[in-house]
Amino acid sequence: MKNIILNSLIVLLIIISSCSKKVTPGHSVAETPVFQLNFENNTVGNYSDDALLKDVKEVRWKLLDNRASIEEDTEHGKILKVKFPKGTVGPKQGGIQFDKPLPQSEDYYLDYYVKFADGFDFVKGGKLPGLTSGGEKYTGGTHPTKGEGWSARFMWSEGNKIIVYFYHMDMKGKWGDVIHTNKVFSTGKWHRITQHLKMNTGKKFNGVMEVWVDGEKVVDNSKVRYRLAPLGDIDSFYFSTFHGGNTKDWAPKNNSFIYFDNFKVTTYKPKGLE
Repeated sequence: MKNIILNSLIVLLIIISSCSKKVTPGHSVAETPVFQLNFENNTVGNYSDDALLKDVKEVRWKLLDNRASIEEDTEHGKILKVKFPKGTVGPKQGGIQFDKPLPQSEDYYLDYYVKFADGFDFVKGGKLPGLTSGGEKYTGGTHPTKGEGWSARFMWSEGNKIIVYFYHMDMKGKWGDVIHTNKVFSTGKWHRITQHLKMNTGKKFNGVMEVWVDGEKVVDNSKVRYRLAPLGDIDSFYFSTFHGGNTKDWAPKNNSFIYFDNFKVTTYKPKGLE
Protein backbone atom coordinates (compact mmCIF):
# COMPACT_ATOMS: atom_id res chain seq x y z
CA MET A 1 0.00 0.00 0.00
CA LYS A 2 2.84 2.37 0.90
CA ASN A 3 4.49 1.63 -2.46
CA ILE A 4 1.26 2.46 -4.30
CA ILE A 5 0.94 5.78 -2.44
CA LEU A 6 4.62 6.59 -3.04
CA ASN A 7 4.37 5.82 -6.76
CA SER A 8 1.24 7.96 -7.04
CA LEU A 9 3.01 10.89 -5.40
CA ILE A 10 5.96 10.56 -7.80
CA VAL A 11 3.65 10.57 -10.82
CA LEU A 12 1.82 13.63 -9.44
CA LEU A 13 5.09 15.51 -8.90
CA ILE A 14 6.21 14.73 -12.48
CA ILE A 15 2.91 16.05 -13.86
CA ILE A 16 3.12 19.24 -11.77
CA SER A 17 6.74 19.77 -12.83
CA SER A 18 6.00 19.34 -16.54
CA CYS A 19 3.01 21.69 -16.39
CA SER A 20 5.08 24.42 -14.75
CA LYS A 21 7.44 24.74 -17.74
CA LYS A 22 6.68 27.96 -19.60
CA VAL A 23 6.57 27.86 -23.39
CA THR A 24 7.44 31.25 -24.85
CA PRO A 25 5.16 32.24 -27.76
CA GLY A 26 6.89 31.43 -31.02
CA HIS A 27 9.24 28.96 -29.33
CA SER A 28 9.10 25.28 -28.50
CA VAL A 29 10.72 24.04 -25.31
CA ALA A 30 13.37 22.16 -27.28
CA GLU A 31 13.48 24.67 -30.19
CA THR A 32 13.49 21.85 -32.73
CA PRO A 33 13.51 22.88 -36.42
CA VAL A 34 10.54 21.83 -38.52
CA PHE A 35 13.00 21.08 -41.33
CA GLN A 36 16.79 21.01 -41.32
CA LEU A 37 19.29 20.27 -44.07
CA ASN A 38 23.04 20.14 -43.81
CA PHE A 39 25.43 17.90 -45.67
CA GLU A 40 27.75 16.45 -43.02
CA ASN A 41 26.55 12.86 -43.52
CA ASN A 42 27.32 12.86 -47.24
CA THR A 43 30.47 11.77 -49.03
CA VAL A 44 32.48 14.22 -51.12
CA GLY A 45 31.54 13.99 -54.80
CA ASN A 46 28.33 13.93 -56.83
CA TYR A 47 25.12 14.68 -54.92
CA SER A 48 22.62 12.24 -56.37
CA ASP A 49 18.82 12.02 -56.29
CA ASP A 50 19.18 9.18 -53.76
CA ALA A 51 21.42 11.32 -51.52
CA LEU A 52 18.88 14.15 -51.63
CA LEU A 53 16.01 11.84 -50.68
CA LYS A 54 18.07 10.38 -47.84
CA ASP A 55 18.64 13.91 -46.52
CA VAL A 56 15.15 15.41 -46.94
CA LYS A 57 12.97 12.23 -46.89
CA GLU A 58 10.25 13.57 -49.16
CA VAL A 59 10.01 15.89 -52.17
CA ARG A 60 7.16 16.60 -54.56
CA TRP A 61 9.63 16.74 -57.43
CA LYS A 62 13.34 17.34 -58.06
CA LEU A 63 15.78 18.35 -60.80
CA LEU A 64 19.49 17.95 -60.00
CA ASP A 65 20.78 16.75 -63.39
CA ASN A 66 24.37 16.15 -62.17
CA ARG A 67 24.82 19.83 -61.28
CA ALA A 68 25.09 19.28 -57.49
CA SER A 69 28.07 17.98 -55.53
CA ILE A 70 29.45 17.82 -52.00
CA GLU A 71 32.70 19.57 -51.11
CA GLU A 72 34.69 20.29 -47.96
CA ASP A 73 34.75 23.90 -46.76
CA THR A 74 37.18 25.27 -44.18
CA GLU A 75 34.41 27.15 -42.32
CA HIS A 76 31.34 24.94 -42.74
CA GLY A 77 32.64 21.42 -43.26
CA LYS A 78 30.71 19.54 -45.94
CA ILE A 79 28.62 21.83 -48.11
CA LEU A 80 26.50 21.68 -51.27
CA LYS A 81 28.06 23.04 -54.47
CA VAL A 82 25.73 23.91 -57.36
CA LYS A 83 26.92 24.44 -60.93
CA PHE A 84 25.57 27.06 -63.36
CA PRO A 85 27.14 26.17 -66.72
CA LYS A 86 28.26 28.86 -69.13
CA GLY A 87 25.48 30.11 -71.41
CA THR A 88 22.58 28.53 -69.48
CA VAL A 89 19.26 30.12 -68.52
CA GLY A 90 16.40 28.65 -66.52
CA PRO A 91 16.07 25.61 -64.25
CA LYS A 92 16.35 23.00 -67.02
CA GLN A 93 19.79 24.24 -68.08
CA GLY A 94 21.48 25.44 -64.89
CA GLY A 95 21.31 25.20 -61.12
CA ILE A 96 19.02 22.74 -59.32
CA GLN A 97 15.49 22.60 -57.93
CA PHE A 98 13.40 20.56 -55.51
CA ASP A 99 10.10 21.13 -53.73
CA LYS A 100 10.05 19.97 -50.10
CA PRO A 101 6.58 19.84 -48.46
CA LEU A 102 6.28 21.32 -44.96
CA PRO A 103 3.58 20.97 -42.30
CA GLN A 104 1.12 23.76 -43.05
CA SER A 105 1.64 26.82 -40.89
CA GLU A 106 0.83 30.52 -40.76
CA ASP A 107 4.24 31.46 -39.37
CA TYR A 108 7.73 30.20 -40.31
CA TYR A 109 11.33 31.35 -40.39
CA LEU A 110 13.75 30.16 -43.10
CA ASP A 111 17.44 30.56 -42.34
CA TYR A 112 20.45 29.42 -44.42
CA TYR A 113 23.98 30.18 -45.63
CA VAL A 114 25.06 30.89 -49.20
CA LYS A 115 28.42 31.67 -50.81
CA PHE A 116 29.04 32.76 -54.39
CA ALA A 117 32.32 31.37 -55.68
CA ASP A 118 35.04 33.73 -56.86
CA GLY A 119 34.39 34.56 -60.51
CA PHE A 120 30.63 33.99 -60.26
CA ASP A 121 28.87 35.80 -63.12
CA PHE A 122 25.79 37.49 -61.64
CA VAL A 123 24.68 38.90 -65.03
CA LYS A 124 21.09 40.21 -64.63
CA GLY A 125 19.98 37.93 -61.81
CA GLY A 126 18.83 34.51 -60.63
CA LYS A 127 16.76 32.64 -58.10
CA LEU A 128 17.57 31.39 -54.60
CA PRO A 129 15.56 29.19 -52.19
CA GLY A 130 12.56 30.52 -50.26
CA LEU A 131 9.27 29.58 -48.63
CA THR A 132 6.08 29.23 -50.67
CA SER A 133 2.43 28.26 -50.55
CA GLY A 134 1.63 25.89 -53.39
CA GLY A 135 5.16 24.62 -53.99
CA GLU A 136 6.46 25.96 -57.29
CA LYS A 137 2.99 26.70 -58.66
CA TYR A 138 3.02 30.48 -58.17
CA THR A 139 6.25 31.24 -60.02
CA GLY A 140 7.15 31.60 -63.70
CA GLY A 141 4.44 34.13 -64.42
CA THR A 142 1.56 32.27 -62.73
CA HIS A 143 -0.50 34.80 -60.77
CA PRO A 144 -2.45 33.59 -57.67
CA THR A 145 -5.52 35.71 -58.49
CA LYS A 146 -7.82 34.03 -55.95
CA GLY A 147 -5.51 34.43 -52.98
CA GLU A 148 -4.88 30.70 -52.95
CA GLY A 149 -1.08 30.80 -52.71
CA TRP A 150 2.13 32.81 -53.14
CA SER A 151 5.92 32.45 -53.31
CA ALA A 152 8.75 34.38 -51.68
CA ARG A 153 12.07 33.19 -53.09
CA PHE A 154 15.26 35.14 -52.59
CA MET A 155 17.10 36.37 -55.69
CA TRP A 156 20.32 38.01 -56.69
CA SER A 157 19.76 40.77 -59.22
CA GLU A 158 21.94 42.94 -61.45
CA GLY A 159 24.76 44.47 -59.44
CA ASN A 160 24.77 41.53 -56.97
CA LYS A 161 21.74 43.00 -55.18
CA ILE A 162 19.85 40.83 -52.66
CA ILE A 163 16.08 40.90 -53.15
CA VAL A 164 12.93 38.92 -52.38
CA TYR A 165 10.97 37.91 -55.47
CA PHE A 166 7.36 37.91 -54.32
CA TYR A 167 4.36 36.43 -56.13
CA HIS A 168 1.08 37.30 -54.40
CA MET A 169 -2.57 38.03 -55.10
CA ASP A 170 -2.17 41.82 -55.34
CA MET A 171 0.79 41.92 -57.74
CA LYS A 172 0.11 44.21 -60.71
CA GLY A 173 2.26 42.71 -63.45
CA LYS A 174 2.80 39.23 -64.88
CA TRP A 175 6.03 38.72 -62.96
CA GLY A 176 6.63 38.85 -59.21
CA ASP A 177 7.20 42.02 -57.21
CA VAL A 178 10.72 42.94 -56.10
CA ILE A 179 11.32 43.57 -52.38
CA HIS A 180 14.61 45.42 -52.00
CA THR A 181 16.99 44.84 -49.08
CA ASN A 182 19.63 47.45 -50.05
CA LYS A 183 22.28 44.77 -49.52
CA VAL A 184 24.57 43.04 -52.01
CA PHE A 185 26.27 39.66 -52.26
CA SER A 186 30.05 39.44 -52.29
CA THR A 187 31.95 36.57 -53.89
CA GLY A 188 34.14 34.26 -51.80
CA LYS A 189 32.22 35.06 -48.61
CA TRP A 190 29.52 33.19 -46.68
CA HIS A 191 26.30 35.18 -46.27
CA ARG A 192 23.49 34.27 -43.92
CA ILE A 193 20.02 35.10 -45.25
CA THR A 194 16.82 34.75 -43.25
CA GLN A 195 13.14 35.35 -43.92
CA HIS A 196 10.23 35.41 -41.48
CA LEU A 197 6.79 35.12 -43.06
CA LYS A 198 3.62 35.38 -40.98
CA MET A 199 0.35 35.06 -42.84
CA ASN A 200 -2.38 37.70 -42.85
CA THR A 201 -5.79 36.97 -41.35
CA GLY A 202 -8.91 36.91 -43.52
CA LYS A 203 -8.63 39.51 -46.28
CA LYS A 204 -6.56 41.92 -44.21
CA PHE A 205 -3.22 43.53 -45.00
CA ASN A 206 -1.71 42.46 -41.68
CA GLY A 207 0.78 39.76 -42.64
CA VAL A 208 4.46 40.06 -41.74
CA MET A 209 7.57 39.88 -43.91
CA GLU A 210 10.91 40.29 -42.17
CA VAL A 211 14.31 39.70 -43.80
CA TRP A 212 17.79 39.63 -42.32
CA VAL A 213 21.12 39.63 -44.17
CA ASP A 214 24.11 38.52 -42.10
CA GLY A 215 22.00 39.03 -38.96
CA GLU A 216 20.98 42.61 -39.81
CA LYS A 217 17.28 43.29 -40.34
CA VAL A 218 16.78 44.80 -43.78
CA VAL A 219 13.04 44.30 -44.42
CA ASP A 220 10.33 44.90 -41.80
CA ASN A 221 6.80 45.02 -43.21
CA SER A 222 3.71 44.22 -41.12
CA LYS A 223 1.14 45.20 -43.76
CA VAL A 224 1.46 42.32 -46.21
CA ARG A 225 -1.46 40.48 -47.78
CA TYR A 226 -0.25 37.04 -48.84
CA ARG A 227 -3.59 35.29 -49.31
CA LEU A 228 -7.31 35.05 -48.62
CA ALA A 229 -7.46 33.00 -45.43
CA PRO A 230 -7.94 30.15 -44.77
CA LEU A 231 -6.25 29.52 -48.14
CA GLY A 232 -2.54 30.02 -48.66
CA ASP A 233 -0.81 28.66 -45.55
CA ILE A 234 2.95 28.16 -45.81
CA ASP A 235 3.39 24.60 -47.08
CA SER A 236 6.71 24.34 -48.96
CA PHE A 237 10.43 24.93 -48.86
CA TYR A 238 11.28 25.56 -52.49
CA PHE A 239 14.96 25.04 -53.30
CA SER A 240 15.11 26.92 -56.57
CA THR A 241 18.33 28.32 -58.01
CA PHE A 242 19.21 29.19 -61.62
CA HIS A 243 20.07 32.18 -63.82
CA GLY A 244 16.95 33.89 -65.16
CA GLY A 245 14.78 35.39 -66.41
CA ASN A 246 14.18 33.44 -69.57
CA THR A 247 16.29 35.11 -72.26
CA LYS A 248 19.94 34.63 -73.21
CA ASP A 249 21.03 37.98 -71.81
CA TRP A 250 20.58 36.43 -68.34
CA ALA A 251 23.10 33.64 -69.06
CA PRO A 252 26.53 33.54 -67.34
CA LYS A 253 29.54 33.99 -69.61
CA ASN A 254 31.55 31.40 -67.66
CA ASN A 255 30.85 28.34 -65.52
CA SER A 256 29.70 29.69 -62.16
CA PHE A 257 29.13 28.09 -58.75
CA ILE A 258 27.19 28.73 -55.54
CA TYR A 259 27.70 26.95 -52.20
CA PHE A 260 24.87 26.30 -49.72
CA ASP A 261 24.69 25.05 -46.14
CA ASN A 262 22.68 24.71 -42.95
CA PHE A 263 19.07 25.23 -44.02
CA LYS A 264 16.55 25.51 -41.18
CA VAL A 265 12.80 26.11 -41.14
CA THR A 266 11.58 26.97 -37.65
CA THR A 267 8.60 28.30 -35.76
CA TYR A 268 10.92 30.41 -33.59
CA LYS A 269 13.30 33.25 -34.34
CA PRO A 270 16.81 31.86 -34.96
CA LYS A 271 19.61 33.06 -32.72
CA GLY A 272 21.97 35.80 -33.81
CA LEU A 273 19.43 38.06 -35.54
CA GLU A 274 18.79 41.72 -34.69
